[in-house]
Amino acid sequence: MFNFKKLFAIKDMASLQEKAAMEIRSWKAGHEERYADFKRSMESINKGDFSAIEGILNLVESCMPEETDNVVPDVRLDYGTPDEIWRQLPQYVKAYVADNCNKSGNATKDDCLSAVTDMTKVLNQCMSFVPSFLSNLYRKTMKEDNDLIRCMYYYMLFDGGFTKMASTFSDIMEDEIVNQSDMAMMHGCISSLVSSSLDLGTETKGSWERATENVNPEIWKDVCFELRKSKGNRGRTKTVCCIDDMITGNKAEVKRQILRFIHDYPDNICLAYLLQSLVKAGAVKQGTSYIAFHRAIERLTGKHYGIDTPQRRYGELQTFTLNGPQKGSWKRAKEITMLWTAIFRDAV
Repeated sequence: MFNFKKLFAIKDMASLQEKAAMEIRSWKAGHEERYADFKRSMESINKGDFSAIEGILNLVESCMPEETDNVVPDVRLDYGTPDEIWRQLPQYVKAYVADNCNKSGNATKDDCLSAVTDMTKVLNQCMSFVPSFLSNLYRKTMKEDNDLIRCMYYYMLFDGGFTKMASTFSDIMEDEIVNQSDMAMMHGCISSLVSSSLDLGTETKGSWERATENVNPEIWKDVCFELRKSKGNRGRTKTVCCIDDMITGNKAEVKRQILRFIHDYPDNICLAYLLQSLVKAGAVKQGTSYIAFHRAIERLTGKHYGIDTPQRRYGELQTFTLNGPQKGSWKRAKEITMLWTAIFRDAV
């Protein structure tokens, strides 16, 4: 099979994905209006507004390499024999292939197998362009500050884009006239959306079942089929906690003060006082959990902090009001939170 890690010498794909996720989350926190515009355009697809799709297709076209630029040797995947491929194809694909072969009477199986052979040749030719395509896409993302790519990334990985696209296809099936070619495309897309989201950990079998309770029966059947085939991800979704997603107001100034706090109070327990101060100052979003905050701080600083002591102390702070005189560690807790609540209020 085609090995992206080997081709690009990627030693730690998980770290690379986490770094990209952090960068995208940070970008989105500073470009809320741009992302909101993109999201509205995606939600308008089922109303006949395909401007978002046109933008994505134009982006893909701009990343396609010239044939002469392709310096990677011809890549050939091991699909199996045409007969093996045919037996594994979903019925809707077989029907689509048969219809396209049925130009002069009834299509025979040999006609269909010949079409499958041609299809694998085209796929192999396309795969040879993948390295250059990804290189161009990376350049546009990292070097040219392409907002569309960042919007697409955030929408799909962090904003439920996989299940939202399935709902969009459902709406199109309900409201538009679709032919067999359209149906084949949609079936294939649903298959890819479900399997990809489970592999990436952005969705679970349960979240797919909940999201597709009321969709078109054709979409529902596709989702159920893919879920039955998949091993799932044991009910866990991958989460990347970014401090930019949590803080409010003047994010740059709040973040600067957070780093100053950590420098002045390096012991682990003080992270509880940090979050308490941010909450009291209204500098973080409501409902921010300690564990998510702790992970975000670790990613912000690049350091590991023991979680048990500060998490326990933060829980205690929710019970004790710190009103009146305090002694020992509680006196210190009160002094720190009072001082830094005021600092963070000014920063917001």
